Amino acid sequence: MKYEKKWLETDVLIVGGGIAGCLAGIKAVEAGVSCTILEKSNTKRSGNAGAGIDHLFSYIPPLHEKTGYTIEEMKVDQNKMEFCDQGLGFPELNDFFVEHSYERILELEKYGLKFRFPDSKIPGGFRVVSQFHSVPTSLNFEGKDLKRVLTQEAEKAGVRIYNRVFVTELLKDGDAVCGAVAIGTRENVIYVVKAKTTILATAGGVDRLCRSATGVDFERFHAPSMNNGAGKVLAVRAGADVINLEYILSQGSSEWLNWTMGAGAPGGTYWPCGRIVDEQGNVVVNRNTAFDVEDPDYKEKHQKQFEEYCRERGKMKERLAAGEQLYLDFSEASDEEIEYVRWSLGHEGKCNTILRNMEAKGIRFQDVRIPYQYTDLVQTACTSSGVYVNVRCETTVERLYASGNEMGGVSNNSAPEAVVFGMEAGIRAAEKAKEISEAGKVDERQVEQMKALVESFWENEDGDSWIDTEHAVQDIVNTFGTSPHTDKKSKDALEALRRLEQNLHLKAKSPHEVGRCLDALFILETAKSVFEACRNRKHTLGSFVKESGEKVEKAAPRKATMYGIYKKDEKYCFHTIQP
Repeated sequence: MKYEKKWLETDVLIVGGGIAGCLAGIKAVEAGVSCTILEKSNTKRSGNAGAGIDHLFSYIPPLHEKTGYTIEEMKVDQNKMEFCDQGLGFPELNDFFVEHSYERILELEKYGLKFRFPDSKIPGGFRVVSQFHSVPTSLNFEGKDLKRVLTQEAEKAGVRIYNRVFVTELLKDGDAVCGAVAIGTRENVIYVVKAKTTILATAGGVDRLCRSATGVDFERFHAPSMNNGAGKVLAVRAGADVINLEYILSQGSSEWLNWTMGAGAPGGTYWPCGRIVDEQGNVVVNRNTAFDVEDPDYKEKHQKQFEEYCRERGKMKERLAAGEQLYLDFSEASDEEIEYVRWSLGHEGKCNTILRNMEAKGIRFQDVRIPYQYTDLVQTACTSSGVYVNVRCETTVERLYASGNEMGGVSNNSAPEAVVFGMEAGIRAAEKAKEISEAGKVDERQVEQMKALVESFWENEDGDSWIDTEHAVQDIVNTFGTSPHTDKKSKDALEALRRLEQNLHLKAKSPHEVGRCLDALFILETAKSVFEACRNRKHTLGSFVKESGEKVEKAAPRKATMYGIYKKDEKYCFHTIQP
């Protein structure tokens, strides 16, 4: 099956049309340049927020200044998350986020998204709940259709959007990125896009690296089922540093039986009345109290409550692993509190399916306990792994930017950061594009190699299926990705992955299956990068435990070393990066 080439040219090219990608596109066009988004799904429901979102955390001056919580205190809270306080993140990125969070998140109001409510008792008319910081910082809003709205706004602004297009390679002219090659997954078309600047705004997740905790393909905790590590692979291949990949794999997690959407339970979307109890109904994790903003001790009371909440949540995994059964419980909730939870669930991710199922069965929240289970499977974690960038979203490769969830070194990198840094990347990439007269020369060999690869899928009638290949990679990850990590495990994993790659002959019978085959290749290459990173780090640091023989290696020196992995002449290389 032959592929037709379609040439496109743009000032700014954005790979991925999630929150960050759409907002980057809007800002780029507002700055006076042309912009094109390539999205492998459909921007109306793609990305980590594709199914909706009910909260975005931010510094909120009307509330926080009144209650004595300073912007500097939120910076401290933000820099404690993930691995930043261990030296594996960048305070300047977290500080930038906190400083710009309020103004940029509330820009979403001009698109018709509702953040203010007449029944609110909080300054500004907001609904604010506790989630990740020592005082409540999460703005509850009506974000079920956030992606549909952002798509409309991007198209209205003049952004060209190509859906069902899988970006497979970044094009380079010398040391600079000059566009991308992409494959249509609904038609036999190969897109060759010339661009003055390029932004990686992919989802950042690598969830399909591991088997689902429920055992069902594409059933994922919160994240969309399409996350395959594409942005990281594209960056590494282009020679850009990707950091903290060794922290991707984790082992042991608490999930819900047959459903992995916890949404921050018992807090978050289940505020204000969710709590966790044991089989006898004893409270394990208490519900959160919303203290009166007029209370002079508002900040101190919330900080004490948050400290206790974190301590209680920290014991959950240990208790589940020991065989205890724990439940999410609403038995003491009022009808008014349940209505608030139902409103939140209606806007957050896949949670609306819980609502529909309970409504169909006539089940009240107060009458049911949702059981947790402990799984010892290797899973993916670490939102601070990603492409190494500065506060201007510039990578280590000229004319290449990264934003949102694809950025590395950002604490708890999620939707709020996608808003802030999506806008920033669009502004900065547009500024750079205005300085450049020509996108650069396309190396036709890159295009022809990719064309030959996808055409070969159609010819391999007796070849390997994409799903079997994906399962094979997942089995290797689940076998060798266990903690503690060792050089022997990493070596054996890499040998198994290379044997798989060498003997692989993928087959496809439709453009859709071509996309799935490309997924499988990206998942395979993501696994290789992760195990290379695991082998490269020699010391235990934070959640990464390295063992040599019978001995667990001592922690690294006090000042942590960060490693950036990239490819040069098809070989994996590492930079040492000092935060």
